[in-house]
Amino acid sequence: MLKRRTPWAIAYLLVGLVCLLTAAAVAASSTRVDDLVPIAVFGVPGLVLTIRAPMFGVSFGAPGVKYSGLLKSRSYAWSEVQEVKCAVVTGTVFSSDVPELVLLSGKVDQLAMVAGYGAAGNTPNKRVERLVSELEATRASVLPA
Repeated sequence: MLKRRTPWAIAYLLVGLVCLLTAAAVAASSTRVDDLVPIAVFGVPGLVLTIRAPMFGVSFGAPGVKYSGLLKSRSYAWSEVQEVKCAVVTGTVFSSDVPELVLLSGKVDQLAMVAGYGAAGNTPNKRVERLVSELEATRASVLPA
């Protein structure tokens, strides 16, 4: 199975580590009960980011596709996927290219943790376009014609 990750996973890991270190520093010097608030505010997201960031990405091969996001992972067999496409969400300042799995059930599953971002009205994100074309080519090669 091939695995594709976002380069932003390193930044998420570093942010998680900073949050964990902040929570640990507050915990080490805490003397009151109200010091638990910053420990929870920084510690829980820091722990989630530190544990999950190395797993962010999408794995795909002949059996199907597996997406690992921020809080959970999802797997689909290629027989469940109708199409893989790139959705462009345009704002006034930023735009994002998000890979989407269009399922036979009619649902759309966006793979947000492997999305690409840029200035609004800018050129499409080549990394996301390559990922979408690799996913679609793998899906097309596995399914019977």
